[in-house]
Amino acid sequence: MTDSVAGRSGVVQLLQTILEQANPPRLGVQYAAHRAVLDGRILADRLAGDGDVAVQTLAQDLVAAIDNHVCEACRPA
Repeated sequence: MTDSVAGRSGVVQLLQTILEQANPPRLGVQYAAHRAVLDGRILADRLAGDGDVAVQTLAQDLVAAIDNHVCEACRPA
């Protein structure tokens, strides 16, 4: 069995899951993954106005998660 993401709403959910995950033993990997999601803020804004209500709702949640994101890996040194 393989895990897969279906559709645009699945991709948005995956991005939020990545942002919410913690991996203390591998902070560098966690930082890189979080940074990739955080750097996509402009795209998340565009998707928050999407015509697909499911995508729009999930993207709005992702924007809020990006705006409120704090974690050990992403904390400024």
